[in-house]
Amino acid sequence: MIINTTYLTKEMKKNIIDNVGKKISFLDSLSTGPRGSHRMIIKEYSESFQRFLKKKQDTLYGSIERRNNGIIIRISNNLETISWLIPFYKLSIFKSNLFSIHSSGNYIKFQIDNNYHVNKKFISKLMIMKKTNIE
Repeated sequence: MIINTTYLTKEMKKNIIDNVGKKISFLDSLSTGPRGSHRMIIKEYSESFQRFLKKKQDTLYGSIERRNNGIIIRISNNLETISWLIPFYKLSIFKSNLFSIHSSGNYIKFQIDNNYHVNKKFISKLMIMKKTNIE
């Protein structure tokens, strides 16, 4: 689910919790690792994002937030924040020339650079959480 989260309403917060779970608490993040990734450069995205993302900006950045039942990919576009909610059971992660995340026919492809290498441990943690939540 792709939504504009620049201004959150109570209904939007409830929708986020229903889809990907509550935020990971600070104490839990001490034992399980960071709750979010460093920002990464977005190289490509599916057509579903085009109505939210105007291609006026040269470089788009995105970051990943871990939740109890999924992830949120946040994209800053000018003064707006676009969020993609992905439950773990719909999440697919691939790495080739680009690092890509797929769900329900949509995708975002990130550039593999120094930011990706900083986030490698975080991405490994995502894979473990995905595996344990599906079983």
